[in-house]
Amino acid sequence: MGPLEGIKIIDISTIVSGPLAASMLGDQGAEVIKIEPPFRGENARVMGPIKEGSGALFAVVNRSKRSLAMDLKQEESKKIIYKLIETADVIIDNFRPGALERLGLDYDSIKKQNPKIIQMSITGYGETGPYSKRRVYDPLIQATAGVCDAQSIEGQPKYMKTLMCDKITSLTAAQAMTAALYKREKTNKGQRVTLSMLDTALYFMWSDSMYNYSWHGDDWAPMPNIADFYEPVKTKDGHIALVAINDSEFAGVLKAIGKEDLLKDERFSTTENRLMNVMEMQEILLNAYSDFTSDELVKRMEENDVPAAKINKREEIFSDPQVINNNSVINTKKNGEDLLKGPKPPANFLDNQCEEPKFMPALGQHSSEILQEYGFSNDEINELIDSEVIQGDKVG
Repeated sequence: MGPLEGIKIIDISTIVSGPLAASMLGDQGAEVIKIEPPFRGENARVMGPIKEGSGALFAVVNRSKRSLAMDLKQEESKKIIYKLIETADVIIDNFRPGALERLGLDYDSIKKQNPKIIQMSITGYGETGPYSKRRVYDPLIQATAGVCDAQSIEGQPKYMKTLMCDKITSLTAAQAMTAALYKREKTNKGQRVTLSMLDTALYFMWSDSMYNYSWHGDDWAPMPNIADFYEPVKTKDGHIALVAINDSEFAGVLKAIGKEDLLKDERFSTTENRLMNVMEMQEILLNAYSDFTSDELVKRMEENDVPAAKINKREEIFSDPQVINNNSVINTKKNGEDLLKGPKPPANFLDNQCEEPKFMPALGQHSSEILQEYGFSNDEINELIDSEVIQGDKVG
């Protein structure tokens, strides 16, 4: 079992930012109960190619969970979720400010049920302020945090073609939850942890994309963005990634492509000079790179200790020798059959080997089972099903 064996998490979040965070802790051994609306499920169930009743996006970020389909807006649900909270360690949500109070799940309410519980609340822009009540999705945070501007091509802002802000928020939330659990070991008290996607995106972006906006005063010279220093390198048959920062790496590039004479060019003599003259340098080098195939160029760079890698198409990831060596992509099974490809849990705990992730739950698959575990009678469960407070299989 993983290092978080024995930790119980209630996941009432939706889409990616919260569910992925809970899934990460589930991968590390925590027990995760996912609560979602009955009969329709949460929105992510229809995102991506549909199989087994759900989209691939939902399947990946909700593996190793049990599903309790319950209408949190019905008064009868409070008795159920309060019962779960009594023995839970963490409850995670990503609702807009005010929603938890309307559901009776604000921190003051839940800590009465369990003073040791940790509430992890994710918002888009924060809990106060002019944008706090807005409905938020990843592209809006990319817009506000300057991510779109940083991706601009010829003045045209671009979105990153992945839900970057959602996923880095997931990583941050997972780290914050484990930090809060560690603190609780010392104090025996729970706490509320809040996290905004905006703050997370700025924290992620700042070190390189914002370094021209970091120093106070005017006694420093701006520099081109580090990202402008490198672009995908077009070869005869595809593209590679090539990053040469220091002097020895740059010398290796020139040796690999037979351009050692550029070492004498003052414009490219130091890292700082190359940053200041990056466009001229790239124009010269890109023409030379196109004389080689991708494999040839990567091999030449490797021989000269220059960081380089072939740019894989997504379908090529599965046959990449390093991906295969690392067992980076694993299959999740249902009834012994491989059904879903996905990333393995990236952290390897040598003393606490994690179990293989379990296939996503069907909507309400574990509703009756969970309520039985928490002491609800068969008659109570069946009545809750009849009144559509929960969706599940009748018992008894």
